[in-house]
Amino acid sequence: MATRASKGGKRVAHFSLDDLIHFGNLSDFEIMDLPAPMEKNGHLVLLADAIRECARIAFTKIAYLMPKTQYDAFVNIIEDPAASERERFVAACLLENALISGKGRYPICQDTGTALVYGWRGNQVEIEENIGLEELLAQGSAEAWLQEKLRNSQMGSFNMIKECNTKDNLPAGIQIRSIKGKMLKLSFVAKGGGSASRTSLSIESPAILREDKLEKVLQSRIKALGPSGCPPYVIAMVLGGTNPSQSLYAAELAAIGLLDELPISAQGDGMPIRDILWEQKMLTIAKDSGFGAQWGGSHFAVSTRAVRLSRHAANLPLAIAVSCAANRHVSVFIDNSGWHIEKLSSPSQCLEKKVQDIIQRTTAKTEIIEISQVDNGWLSRLRSLQAGSMALISGPVLLARDMAHARLLCMLELDKKLPDWFIGLPVFYAGPTEAKPGAATGAFGPTSASRMDSYLEAFMKAGASIVTIAKGSRSDEARRAISTHRGVYCAAIGGVAALNAEHHLRTLDTIQFEDLGMEAVRIAVLDRLPIIVAIDSHGNDIYNL
Repeated sequence: MATRASKGGKRVAHFSLDDLIHFGNLSDFEIMDLPAPMEKNGHLVLLADAIRECARIAFTKIAYLMPKTQYDAFVNIIEDPAASERERFVAACLLENALISGKGRYPICQDTGTALVYGWRGNQVEIEENIGLEELLAQGSAEAWLQEKLRNSQMGSFNMIKECNTKDNLPAGIQIRSIKGKMLKLSFVAKGGGSASRTSLSIESPAILREDKLEKVLQSRIKALGPSGCPPYVIAMVLGGTNPSQSLYAAELAAIGLLDELPISAQGDGMPIRDILWEQKMLTIAKDSGFGAQWGGSHFAVSTRAVRLSRHAANLPLAIAVSCAANRHVSVFIDNSGWHIEKLSSPSQCLEKKVQDIIQRTTAKTEIIEISQVDNGWLSRLRSLQAGSMALISGPVLLARDMAHARLLCMLELDKKLPDWFIGLPVFYAGPTEAKPGAATGAFGPTSASRMDSYLEAFMKAGASIVTIAKGSRSDEARRAISTHRGVYCAAIGGVAALNAEHHLRTLDTIQFEDLGMEAVRIAVLDRLPIIVAIDSHGNDIYNL
């Protein structure tokens, strides 16, 4: 809290969110093996190489590990007697995925994310040779992506329309703010596109500041999150803000737990607060949405955060942000005692048997559908399944996502047909990571189906994309196309890319558009990949709640 003197001499309080960031307890951290900071002329001086290496270590850790609270949330679902069988299955797969990714071979998710760093730099912290802090952090993130063969997902523009992959996952999203003292605090976040796309901001009327009206608004906003961002979520809501950007910033921090120690009440003096009562209301709303942990149920959210900020009398910003099932973040602080990083580890190995028992019990009674390029019987079997039916998919599928779809649409418009290689197999919307040395494939999982909805009618009319595999819900436009052409949309589990690579993917080969990098068209041979029929051949939709 800072204070200033008014004209009348009265002390006026000013509250800064940056002074209220909570990194947890010292026991939550361990020492990093990096060169110790130096003291010089009353300032803390950090070595450039140490900062760069810190970022590399942090981003490498969160590619494979998550906070214990995330694993505990999955355990709570599988142990909840009220959870549906499908929810327990999804949660068990998420835990099994974490057990596999913890070995360091496959990342948690194929979307290894945008490299984000939130930082708070003391005004008595310097860097040797006055090298820019943001530059060093970006360099460290790029080293992690290169060494670990993480997926490069950043697109750079040529103009308003044309763009290409930057090939090094840069630029990173780095925000450094100034605080007092001789400490540097950093929070490293790998944010996937699915969860980032769930972020929203609106400017509401102050008329909603009644319990019934605010609850109605939140019901709409939480339901609008949908299942595409890989729930179960941590849902953060921030009401108020001196400007809209402050609201979004606070929501991003709240979703990773950095505002957990805000006071629960204030005196109308502008102090930010955390409201536990509204967090419970949000949990109830999430439970009642019916989306559950991706395939329906009650565990749409594992926890919530409700933060209230001061505001201009005419404006009421409302920001929503989520952390998805691949909740990847780690905190670091540096002071005169050295470099300290938050402890992360893989789930307890004692969970393995329980998790595998749940997976085996569910899959043992699930129909296996073998895709074939010479026999169309598999399509008839898929068309016969009702929405909500589970199946295990084996055999070849095409991998194609946004840029490949855009290029294929241009080919269709020019040639009045699609290439033969794109017709006859299911299309899986996915972009895997690169394979590490000695591994047959990289991490592999679905992207959000809705981004390809605008292509579906044209492609299905041309005989392609009759069966699609992805994650999350689809639009009315897509549902109509699927019903018209007797297609089937299968939803795979999001956030289990390590599990898929280890157990459900036999081979993966690039066949077209190699210049698109991670968005190239590939042919994958699946091995009993679990899916649920999300939209059946009659247009029935499990997400049309």
